[in-house]
Amino acid sequence: MNVVGIVAEYNPFHNGHEYQIRRARELYGPDTPVVAVMSGYFVQRGEPAVADKWIRAEAALRCGADLVIEIPFTFACASAERFALGAIRLLQATGVVTDLYFGSECDDLALLCCVAEEYDEEDPVYISSLREYLREGKSYAKARELAVGDFFRRSGREELAKASSQIMSMPNSILALEYLIALRKIGSTIRPTALLREGAGYNECSLDSPFASATGIRSAIDRRLKDGVFRASELVGELRGKLPDTSLALLLADWQKGTRPVMPRSLIGDQIMAIRARAPEELEKYAYMSDNVCRRLRNAVGRIRDTEPGMMLNAFREESDTRRFAPTRIFRAMTSMLVGQTEKDLTDLSEPRYLRVLGFSDRGRNLLRIMRKSAGLPLIDKASDFLAYGGDASLTRMAELDLISADLWGLKAGLRYGAEFERTVVRLTASETKRRS
Repeated sequence: MNVVGIVAEYNPFHNGHEYQIRRARELYGPDTPVVAVMSGYFVQRGEPAVADKWIRAEAALRCGADLVIEIPFTFACASAERFALGAIRLLQATGVVTDLYFGSECDDLALLCCVAEEYDEEDPVYISSLREYLREGKSYAKARELAVGDFFRRSGREELAKASSQIMSMPNSILALEYLIALRKIGSTIRPTALLREGAGYNECSLDSPFASATGIRSAIDRRLKDGVFRASELVGELRGKLPDTSLALLLADWQKGTRPVMPRSLIGDQIMAIRARAPEELEKYAYMSDNVCRRLRNAVGRIRDTEPGMMLNAFREESDTRRFAPTRIFRAMTSMLVGQTEKDLTDLSEPRYLRVLGFSDRGRNLLRIMRKSAGLPLIDKASDFLAYGGDASLTRMAELDLISADLWGLKAGLRYGAEFERTVVRLTASETKRRS
């Protein structure tokens, strides 16, 4: 039996995500189970997810997924390499996933695999080039792109040098490459397949395309969040047709209950005050604060003057902008600071320690029965299950970061403190899920 794995953030679940699940069943068969590993309350860019993870998981299930598993915070809010490796290890640990289906601006799987297999991140030539480009002031992403090109070029493989440069300049293709590298690293038998990304670009804010990007959808939501008041009713017309009706209805129902969307500017005040209150030596202990990131942030905060609360995020971005550090690196560092994730955590928590189940369909329930025997990691159904593993320091610390991030997000969304312990797995019957072939 084929079981398809998808790595996602569903931030929020939109038409492109539904299209991917639909295409997976066209390719693998209409009855093929789909397992999604999904970011929780914070995403890879270092930002809070716009909506509750339980709502996003339910939207995925109602639109075709069968089982949704949470990517722990330490891997979800991380660099592309760490994010991909954590996600792939989760899929491998299920013991049931046979195929990986991912979107990419480059759907030439042979080319992607060739770059992933030939590229050696421990090669001295590559490491030397990377360091040199970083010394020149280039961002890590750009330095890495150039260093990989040098790696292939110096061994006479000009075509791979050009291909790698194109691949590593596109966000989804970067992740696709990291998935393939992760599969190789762990010796996985999971078979990869690429889907050509359709519609608006990753960072495109326009909602003109039916396949509007998540960035565009989040921007529309953010425009309705003013002075702490969220005007959800104004969004209906703008977002109709950009998300599946089911996904949009779930979001609107949650917002109407009083839950607020959480945006980067929801946290910026706390982040700025935390940076001001800590000495550089203390800040350096947090994840992603090395290489003088902490001093850059303290300097940026110190230059902000006489700014309206609603403009603090823009002011901070203007002061902290630098070629050396990508905004994603900066926001991962600041989010890690609020959650308490340290550089030591990144070393100690090198791979996932559990499979946190967020929801399942009838077909997903059957998968879980198999996984209770085949899974390589404990299955966690509710937050209190973590208490049974108090003797496992890595698992306990990983769970602690998840729970802290849940409370941080929840307080900004207007939820009750500690609500994560009251949440239960989303269970849907066949009549509640959408099947398309």
